[in-house]
Amino acid sequence: MKVRARLLTVTTAVALGASMAIAPLTSYVAPAAASARSSQVKATVFTLPLNVVGQVNLGQLAASEHHTKVAAHPQGARISRSAAAASRFHAVDNALISRRPKGKPSGMPHMATTPLTNQNVPGTVGFTALTNVLQAQTHGGLDLEPPDQGLCAGGGYVMEFINNALAIYDKYGNQLVAPIGSADAFLQPTTDFFSDPRCYYDAPTRRWFYQEFTVGGTTSSGKVIPSVQYEAVSNTPDPTGSYSIYSWDTTDLGQPHCPCFGDYDNLGADANGIYTATDEFPDAGPGYNGVVLYGIAKGEIETVNQTGIIPPVVGFRIHSDPFGQPEIIAPASTPAGGRFAPNTEYFVESNPDQVSDNHLLVYAMHNTANLTLFTSGPPTLLRTAVTTQKYAFPPDAVQKPGPRPLGRAFQAPAGGLQADFDAEMEPTFTNGHLYAELASATSNSTSTSAADWFIMKPTVSGNTVSASLVHQGSVQVKGVGLLYPFSALNAKGNGFLLFSLSGKNNYPSPAYIAYNGATGPHGPVRIATPGTAPEDGFTCYAAFVGPGYGGCRWGDYSGGVAMNGRIYMATEMIAPTYRDEISNWATYIWSAPAP
Repeated sequence: MKVRARLLTVTTAVALGASMAIAPLTSYVAPAAASARSSQVKATVFTLPLNVVGQVNLGQLAASEHHTKVAAHPQGARISRSAAAASRFHAVDNALISRRPKGKPSGMPHMATTPLTNQNVPGTVGFTALTNVLQAQTHGGLDLEPPDQGLCAGGGYVMEFINNALAIYDKYGNQLVAPIGSADAFLQPTTDFFSDPRCYYDAPTRRWFYQEFTVGGTTSSGKVIPSVQYEAVSNTPDPTGSYSIYSWDTTDLGQPHCPCFGDYDNLGADANGIYTATDEFPDAGPGYNGVVLYGIAKGEIETVNQTGIIPPVVGFRIHSDPFGQPEIIAPASTPAGGRFAPNTEYFVESNPDQVSDNHLLVYAMHNTANLTLFTSGPPTLLRTAVTTQKYAFPPDAVQKPGPRPLGRAFQAPAGGLQADFDAEMEPTFTNGHLYAELASATSNSTSTSAADWFIMKPTVSGNTVSASLVHQGSVQVKGVGLLYPFSALNAKGNGFLLFSLSGKNNYPSPAYIAYNGATGPHGPVRIATPGTAPEDGFTCYAAFVGPGYGGCRWGDYSGGVAMNGRIYMATEMIAPTYRDEISNWATYIWSAPAP
């Protein structure tokens, strides 16, 4: 089975450091299913202490942070051949190379193609947000591809967390907090390499969360440098103010292949807890241990400063599932004004490591109130399979020919855009339904990718979870790749399915389609704003990433959230803005009235 391996390519060595390693306090194996009808998951349940890292004020930090400048060039400027050697150190996530399955999908359903328009929904507004230049200019910043997207909004504020930079805007796009480097946001040294940013606004408690992880390692003398998951929680409803920074150790020395790290830290929440789901990989060498789910009592972590009570981190190690080994079991979030599932957090997993499949797995962490009490045993983890339409690993997307100053310097052809592997990302639970989406190949052409969507109705009864498939479908635009889809929905399940879009007649651009909570996407795919050039970053060229790399790194995920009657969306694009020597990506944030 192919698994996701994170390989970092750097032009200078990056020393990775974190706090002391922490051993589990308790460990316990959940019982196997009592009968074939039971859906209880066999998982090792354990607890870890939650470390208090310190306090940070984002507004004050942005005002005082020293930005290390990099040379910036207008889009299309001439770039010298020495860029590969002279540029600041850079890193690339090579994950999708290891994910490429062998073979071709078969039996894909044929869907009617969706029309494409440049006409926005009336009332739509947007702005170019973070760029590689802004990221690289933060304290400890570097050129990094692809730009992982973290987006959250609430109370009239919008937070964007991209790779190693975080910024905050008002609802009109005015920047309130200038870009801050991850190291400063988590009170860590700039030698630490942070990855996979996420953020979340909890509407009932009016608190903000942002998170990222660092990868550890082993020194030449054999000393283990821990891997760490960081979680920041605002102390007030103001996201520009103070945060308490917490962490827990993900090194997991007692497990096979470890010391390890927790990759792809998806974030979710219910009424009782905040949840992080990670894929456990060794720091070095081959191996894969499956998924670790972490839950923390939300009310307790939000009030540590008042009560002095520090909740434990409750973990579930899942080594196997009906697909073979689990991978990316994504926790759900509930939009502002929506009702959480009663005492339950739902998760969704697709099968991204096979060429194609027609099943999703729905997990239910039941009795999540026990994250707080922990007197009647830990929450129970349940699982069921849902038969769906067939989905498959998507092909790379092509892009419209255009100026490639970096490419001209190296006289090497740029590949297409690496599409998302067919993994479900951060589903939505609201109005009694679970909304999921993933990128997929299509039956129409090998040069396009689709955005598949699923509406399910989950139910927990005793020690069993069931989930019925209410609706499903596939958004396809002829000759165009739809990359990294995300369902951005309000409490009623209405909103938009968003993605990046790229094709032979389109530069990489942000796009979206209206979504009805009862019946799914409808109407045309709309380009929010046209991209202005091809992707021309260093991951497109052998001089930086070696021969046969397989296309430019793109996306990793998009984001969206409902706030005050509008849906806020964000994804990657190539904007009419400044670039540095070796990268030209940007992100775009836009909002539209909920349909």
